[in-house]
Amino acid sequence: MRRVRVKKAPAQPGKAIQAKWTTRHELAKLRALIVKAKKQGDLRTWRRGKAVWDYINGRKVLAIAAEFEVARAAVNQWLRWYDTDGTEALWPRKAPGPAPRLTPAQHEELTRLIEEGPQAAGYTGGIWTGPRIGDLIRRRFGVRYHNHHIPRLLHQLGFSVQRPRKRLARADKEAQELWLTKRLPAIRRKAARCRGVVVFEDEASFWQDGSLHRTWSRIGVQPRVDTYGLRKTAHVFGAIALDTAKFTFRFVPVFNGTTFWEFLRQLVLRHEGRKVFLIIDNAPCHQLDQGGQRWLRENRHRIELHRLPAYSPEFMAMEGVWKTTRKLTTHNAFFVTPDQRDAKLTETFNVFQRRPEVIAAHVARFR
Repeated sequence: MRRVRVKKAPAQPGKAIQAKWTTRHELAKLRALIVKAKKQGDLRTWRRGKAVWDYINGRKVLAIAAEFEVARAAVNQWLRWYDTDGTEALWPRKAPGPAPRLTPAQHEELTRLIEEGPQAAGYTGGIWTGPRIGDLIRRRFGVRYHNHHIPRLLHQLGFSVQRPRKRLARADKEAQELWLTKRLPAIRRKAARCRGVVVFEDEASFWQDGSLHRTWSRIGVQPRVDTYGLRKTAHVFGAIALDTAKFTFRFVPVFNGTTFWEFLRQLVLRHEGRKVFLIIDNAPCHQLDQGGQRWLRENRHRIELHRLPAYSPEFMAMEGVWKTTRKLTTHNAFFVTPDQRDAKLTETFNVFQRRPEVIAAHVARFR
């Protein structure tokens, strides 16, 4: 007797999906996927989710494929994905990519080498560049990377491109570390006990010529800026309070112990009722004569001086204030007379006094 092979009827629309993926909870997840993909502009994910949704709601595979202009096999594949793992299977999956060429231990060693700096690794200069790090990897681990891949690798290791601060090579790093971790916190605690105020003081000079920054010009034509070629200098003492960014300034004819003493007396009056813990650098003008030293001893209940480690301008908050002053006042400026320059400087300093938030960021990192 001949056997008759019975042809299996195709599944009805919506019936090729297991019942566990068509519950109210799972359909809500599917709907959420469609809405989120549309909002994010993810056409591929939206199309997969919409195709499965339409199929569950009775549309035929051929009709769905025609609507989305894809092959029938593609729709069937999406349905199999959903039937196997539900909504999560429809989200795009990141390709695994090639295996890392450096081991985790080598990643840790590379991180340490970069943090120690180029000079410790045998390079001249203190700046890491992509090609230089690529050369370090080649010499240290025998692995070559294309220069375009180095930034991706560095991002994976937690690095980013940043503008460095200058640090004088003659600085005593141990003394600087002691200042940041021990001395400055001790000064702050001492000021807090007597409701005093920690103040950073520094001095700066400003030429009449100002400073050139950037300007627009035709390609290939270097711009020219008129100047008198004069270097009549304005000498200014400045101070900023750590807690409130309260700013004090004084124009002086020259920087020396006498003019510094005058500024100290101005600071005491400016912060009347609070003892001033003044942080200064090691400039020669901070050396008081006998009269100034006697006044300092007599007023030790009102002011005391604390010196930064040698060659440590990065620990002086006023350096940032002077930088802001030049940016707002003298960059690309043309002053006909010294009085015009001084008036503009005074205008900027008055802004600092009325609106301390303009310069507050320069002391925030020391709080």
